[in-house]
Amino acid sequence: MRKTQITEDFTLEEIRSRDTGALLITDLLYHHMDKLQEIRDEIGRIDINSGYRTPEHNKSVGGAENSMHLQFATDIRPRGVGLDRANEIAEDLGFSGIGRYKTFLHLDCREFIDRPPARWDER
Repeated sequence: MRKTQITEDFTLEEIRSRDTGALLITDLLYHHMDKLQEIRDEIGRIDINSGYRTPEHNKSVGGAENSMHLQFATDIRPRGVGLDRANEIAEDLGFSGIGRYKTFLHLDCREFIDRPPARWDER
């Protein structure tokens, strides 16, 4: 299957909902992916665990009822730097939603849709 690049290093296939392959194509998605490319350029390789989620997918993985994944967000595993350093870089790049977990970071651009910034730590 042919892959569709959305940035230099990421494809649409990586960010589609894992249940149906759905994806909302919005200005938020493009804004977020531009920022994600910036963090990738800084860090090196990034694996995307999760991108857009349908409401059904979000519910099945225990996502928050008002999860940014329903609009657009990514959960990433950086390669080559630790999560603490990746978190610092995400802060510097202006991600307005950053959640820290044991093995990944949640990143979103909630300010783009007029939601207040959020930080949380689930480690």
